[in-house]
Amino acid sequence: GKIFRDSEFILGVEPRRGGRTHVYLSDMDCDGADKPKTPCAGKTGKVRIMSTLGSRTSALLDLDGDGDLDIVTGDFNSEPQVLISNLAEKKPIHWLKVKLRGTKSNRDGLGARVRLKAGGETWTQWNDGSSGYLSHSVMPLYFGLGDAEKVDSVEVTWPSGKKQTVAGPKANSQIEIVEKKD
Repeated sequence: GKIFRDSEFILGVEPRRGGRTHVYLSDMDCDGADKPKTPCAGKTGKVRIMSTLGSRTSALLDLDGDGDLDIVTGDFNSEPQVLISNLAEKKPIHWLKVKLRGTKSNRDGLGARVRLKAGGETWTQWNDGSSGYLSHSVMPLYFGLGDAEKVDSVEVTWPSGKKQTVAGPKANSQIEIVEKKD
């Protein structure tokens, strides 16, 4: 209760495997060609250059097919990390994945607005083709439903302007909605 703790350390994401916090990049020769460079100021001999590790990008997707979202990070100066969620093992979760296929609009339905109604709530997502800096989470769109065990409807407003509604798709599944041609 007296200090804030970074969640990445509490969850075990940091430090990296083996306690790594930095990585070797190169050596500089402060007696030779590298002498005028800033890291050699006031130094002689070889200077080892290290760099911190850090996540630069992340993508959310259900890697293990259990309905909860996992994370893959693209790390700076290191290999990616794969963080598998075990939420589905701890409590029942409810979700729906919505894959769009445009016919008049573009093939992936990019630009479509998807509204999902379940349990008295409405969730809205834009199929915008992006999700973060230098990354893209997987399509289809993923909707976490909270405690709702069934889906009332999914409404798509396609880039073409057409609206289409699918009533009562089965929760905990993936559906594909194909844009009607009429």
